[in-house]
Amino acid sequence: MEKRIDLLDYLSRAVQDSPYPYDSARTFCYDVRTITNALQENDMENRVFYWMICTTGTWCVKERDVFLRESEGHAIWTHYESVADGIRAFRIVVTGLRDGIVVGDVYPLNYKEQVQRIKKAALPIATVEITYPSGYTAHMTFAELEKCRGNLYDRYGRPQRIRYAPESEAELTRAIMLEHRFEKGWKRKPYVKPPAETSR
Repeated sequence: MEKRIDLLDYLSRAVQDSPYPYDSARTFCYDVRTITNALQENDMENRVFYWMICTTGTWCVKERDVFLRESEGHAIWTHYESVADGIRAFRIVVTGLRDGIVVGDVYPLNYKEQVQRIKKAALPIATVEITYPSGYTAHMTFAELEKCRGNLYDRYGRPQRIRYAPESEAELTRAIMLEHRFEKGWKRKPYVKPPAETSR
């Protein structure tokens, strides 16, 4: 774990050390923009990301989205499980700006183990909030979004922000917090069957 470090420098060096330097360098510029834009966010859920280096380059997705099954973030993060051995993955938290430098915390992840836990812990999306550049915000169920996604794009353009939500925010928070415990080396205790009661 690295705390309050120069995030972009740390991730850039990870890209340079990767076995896929061209693809990673080519896609890393998108991650730089995502991480830098996070400085404008007030909610911490928009400042915490999972970041990976893989065979197709780099990916930076919101931690929250990874735990929501039908989201793009979940699809991206779980897509590489078949080549998990070659992936370097991190959880990154954007904490602020210091002397013009984006600083934050970096937590290395064991992607091969983590992706299996994510697949089991992820929750279905119940509702969606979509904000467009005009300022219009649409609220709907995920099922409704699937039916009218194209019409919304034609009418309002490309969304500025999409926020997915499960049926229970508390359950989502529990799943994310439990994963943070696994990151620190916590393991589930094996189930031990209680002894049978003896009759008197």
